[in-house]
Parts: sequence; C-alpha cells; structure tokens
Amino acid sequence: MTLCVGGELDGQELEKDVKIFKASEIDPSFTSTYYLQIYNRDNVMYQFWHPHGVDLHDLTNKVLEILRSSKS
Repeated sequence: MTLCVGGELDGQELEKDVKIFKASEIDPSFTSTYYLQIYNRDNVMYQFWHPHGVDLHDLTNKVLEILRSSKS
C-alpha cells in the first residue's frame, strides 16, 4: 500500500499499478491528480502519492516526518 500525502486523499493508503491517477476514481467529487513519488532513505525505497501542483518541498518535509516517526 502507498500512502497519499496532501490533497483530498491525505492519509489514505492506496494500491495502484500506475504512476498517475485522478482522485475522482475514488470519489467523483474530488478533482486532484496524484502522482507517485519515490524517496530513498538509508538505501530503502519508499513510495508516496502526491497531488499535482502542491509544493514538493512541503510534501517532502511531511514525508520525512512520517518516515522519522515510523522509525521510533
């Protein structure tokens, strides 16, 4: 499962075999497009869904917080 960070699906885990999807596939009232972002931390690959058009720096900081808290 891959966690959505930001946007309308924030906090939801989704399993999709694509690199980009529209949130309207989950709920027709949603308008965001999500793309798969891969992070490498300590030689371990992590994948997260990010909404298109949101500041990548802010989202990366959120992901780092998530990864740090999961190590605790």
